[in-house]
Amino acid sequence: MKHRWAIMGLWLLSSVAGFMMVISVGLLLPSISADLGLTPTQQGFYGSAAFLGNLFLTLPISWWVSRYRPKILTTVTFALSSALMFVQGWGPNFAIVLLGRLGFGISTLAREPARVLLMHRLFTPREFILVSGVYNLLFGLVVGGGLVLTPIILSRVGDDWRRVLLTFAVTLGVLAVLWTILGSDGDDNAESQPQEADPADDRLGIIKRVMGYKELWIAGAGSMGTTMAWSSFVNFYPTLMLDVYDVSLNWTGLLLAIGIAVGGPSGIALSRIVPRVSGNRRRNILQAIGVTMVVTYLAMILTDSIPLLIVITLVSGVAQGYWPILNSIPFYLPGIRPRESTVALSLMMTLGTFGVATGPALVGALQDRLGDLRLAMTIISFAPLLLVICSSLIQIRTDQVED
Repeated sequence: MKHRWAIMGLWLLSSVAGFMMVISVGLLLPSISADLGLTPTQQGFYGSAAFLGNLFLTLPISWWVSRYRPKILTTVTFALSSALMFVQGWGPNFAIVLLGRLGFGISTLAREPARVLLMHRLFTPREFILVSGVYNLLFGLVVGGGLVLTPIILSRVGDDWRRVLLTFAVTLGVLAVLWTILGSDGDDNAESQPQEADPADDRLGIIKRVMGYKELWIAGAGSMGTTMAWSSFVNFYPTLMLDVYDVSLNWTGLLLAIGIAVGGPSGIALSRIVPRVSGNRRRNILQAIGVTMVVTYLAMILTDSIPLLIVITLVSGVAQGYWPILNSIPFYLPGIRPRESTVALSLMMTLGTFGVATGPALVGALQDRLGDLRLAMTIISFAPLLLVICSSLIQIRTDQVED
């Protein structure tokens, strides 16, 4: 299909913009907390709320929405995200703001099956890991840019976090209109269509078959460890540096942006390297990444030297390039079918989401209990060791295998 990269690029760019708005809330948290009088535990739950609902709803939602064409699914979820962001910006109390963030997270992840369907309609199986690498690149650039711009926008609007969220809501509405005009469903190609019509794909058959792949559970557990630490730092690192070292939000936003932005090119590089090395070396790459994450997270909370922190976050960013490797596993499972792969990816995302949701909540609870945010962050820094353990138990494939 002509313009396939333009179509996929527009979808990926729009999607990561939504995730940027989820992630950048960590920079708004000091203002939100001061305005609403939040405790550390409430701050943790607010940071986690965008992902809490997905722990229980991702699989059934993915099965349900995967029946719809990518264009309508993407448009509707962006419109919902825009409305729910308005709720967060308007909410007069913590309960309403929290519910708005919860719904926003569900609408964001409900959009993901459209990506899988578009990949099957626009690309060959061997290109899937490259598409995942491009996604990681755009994620790094857009989210990193958002982390740099959010403190600037906040200062321009007089530290009014509500106006920042309302700006995000308008942006999401524009993306919904843009996708309505320029989006596409891709091709109903010969590979995907017969499998979508397979009578074996009954209501529970798809989910049961997908949940039988042990590789998904192992890979998902590995990603859970990395996301626990990552989400904790995205949410609490600005507060830690401000309170302990008096480092401004502009600097911490830049540091977080550097790490995320570097993860994009790193993911592209790894998506090209991994198919060229043996299975054992693929495991070794993931194991080295897990160890690097632990070391760099610990280093980030032990110094306030900006030059040193820049070097540390650059190294940490390289380690963040692991995601295309894990993200491509659902596409290369033996005998996996297109609609099943949407549910398979959602299962992995559910496990990763568990880490995203529990990380900040755990750090907030630990801070309440221990009275020391830095100690709580030190404990969570060891979570990526799960990736080291799990990567030794799975085979990393880079092409589809028949039953």
